[in-house]
Amino acid sequence: MKKIIIYCSAFICFAIYLTSSYAAEMPWLMLLLSGKNNISSPQITVSSVLKPFDANTSDLQGPLSHSAKYGMRPTIIVASNGTELDVLAYNFELTTMPKIAALLHIAPSSGGYKITQALTEIPILDSIMGLANDSSGNRYYVTGRNESSEITLNYPPKNTYRSNIVRVVKLNAAGNVLFNVDLDTARYAFNNNSEMIINPMVASTSRLAVGGNEIALVHGINTNPDSNGIRHQKALSTRLNATTGAITKISSIWCSHSFDQRLLYDGTGIIEHHLGDAYPRDIVFAKNHTSYPLLRIKGTLGDNNTYTRLGNIALIENDSTYRYLALFATESTSTIGSTINGPRNLAIVRINGSDSSIDPTLPDTLAVTSAGNSYTNRLKWLTNYSASSNLHAERPKLIGIGGNKYAVLWEEWSSTTSNIFNGVHGMIINDKGEVITHDKLLTRSHHLHRGDDAFFLNGRAAWMTGNAVNKELNIHFVDESLNYEMLTLK
Repeated sequence: MKKIIIYCSAFICFAIYLTSSYAAEMPWLMLLLSGKNNISSPQITVSSVLKPFDANTSDLQGPLSHSAKYGMRPTIIVASNGTELDVLAYNFELTTMPKIAALLHIAPSSGGYKITQALTEIPILDSIMGLANDSSGNRYYVTGRNESSEITLNYPPKNTYRSNIVRVVKLNAAGNVLFNVDLDTARYAFNNNSEMIINPMVASTSRLAVGGNEIALVHGINTNPDSNGIRHQKALSTRLNATTGAITKISSIWCSHSFDQRLLYDGTGIIEHHLGDAYPRDIVFAKNHTSYPLLRIKGTLGDNNTYTRLGNIALIENDSTYRYLALFATESTSTIGSTINGPRNLAIVRINGSDSSIDPTLPDTLAVTSAGNSYTNRLKWLTNYSASSNLHAERPKLIGIGGNKYAVLWEEWSSTTSNIFNGVHGMIINDKGEVITHDKLLTRSHHLHRGDDAFFLNGRAAWMTGNAVNKELNIHFVDESLNYEMLTLK
């Protein structure tokens, strides 16, 4: 197979792109290189550039929902530097080819926020997969194909590395292309035994992180057929040089199946975080390409129902022993068999920075049988929903807000024969999981996104949602006293 250059200048990328089979369907690189989609004006409005995803109408999956077992494709991805935001949002205004997204820069203005730059026709393959920024104002985004309807036992054949399955693009602050990596072929050029990218984000999600001049991308894929003719699902990781776009690693840890993923740059390296149901059946913490269990998940090997929702990891400040705090939701019973076997509660673990072990002084335990073995998990429960209440924590989010304080956000659902959304709740904890400000209902009117992360902005925890009818973006803020505010970008 002919190798393709790993990274390249804009005009060489353009030449390579024109030779691909996908070029006739979507001339998205021509849009990107034209520069005509770059708007810098005080008059930019969301409605003029974007019809955003609306979780209030399009993501009503609760504890009883089959799809809630898996991660969700990103739709509104926010990269925050603490004071300003870059936002990559899928544009639902146009669903035919070519599909596009909008890349917005949002900054404080007169007590609120405004869009200061809009790249209105960011070309995408089918879906957005990740967004990150760096201290120089560069933006990195990833887009991928939706192949679920195309994958068969025979397609794609083994050892057929394909163009325009996943692309990794770097833009500078002005919106100019610095590199554009066709990832499947670039991985093959780096190592001709690399695993193919097949059906990216299948039964999962995707995350992108940048730090230490390294780009990390992790997402779910389908495997080549096994001896029984079955394509399985697993996680795939790729690392790239953030300056050149050159591939540096084509794998990290093994997690199969991996139904949800997170990434975190900790100042020295990029941490991976997975929800696995088989090999291993754990919530996985991965550092330096070695995996460690954070929670042994009850149930049989390969049972897609993990009774668990992945939260995320935050850094602990100024602790010589414990470096990370991880949040998740899981059923606080050992029973298995049904979709729901008891209340789903929030819990945290503290992770040793040296050996990645769990803090043994955490006050609570959860005994489970996982993949045929007995384990006792060490953790700290943050909520105490009971079986009689039929209440559950979903969509957990953890955001450090400074001073070893963390905002914990989640959705409360009740479920008997149907899913009922009760609202978004919050609490403030410290690095030991001790509650500083107790559980408070924040809003019944808006959801947290399953596929997109919350973030830190100007001293508060925040998340972003969209209104598809009014073509607006909403920034939701929560301070350390759990005061809630919503600002609308029209």
